[in-house]
Amino acid sequence: MDTDDLTEMAWRIMGSASRVSDTLRAELGSMASRFKTEDEWLRGVRAHLVDIFEDPAEYVDSWDLENAEAVTATMIGSFAAELRDRVDSILSTPMNKRGSWAHGEFKDAGTYQTKVQSLYRH
Repeated sequence: MDTDDLTEMAWRIMGSASRVSDTLRAELGSMASRFKTEDEWLRGVRAHLVDIFEDPAEYVDSWDLENAEAVTATMIGSFAAELRDRVDSILSTPMNKRGSWAHGEFKDAGTYQTKVQSLYRH
């Protein structure tokens, strides 16, 4: 599957991820090629987010996110839980209610990233 095949709701998962970590967004996007359907991709994304939530320090250290993107373990752990909940919500939404494919930029991405980082920064 290609990210071009994602519905609007699923696409927003990657948009949200980029507001906190470009690395996480890239990971989620690259995962799409390993799955045949959006639901399979969402389940894979969910599993990855659970792994991050369970050991956020490992994730931050493995990508050197604190230095590269000013992302702390507390930030990414909390955000992974939030994003996991959004994935669960999307998975419970029928495909025909998820919106059409929504390629493009997300408004106020920088503002959102600053807000999220300030909430989770130590």
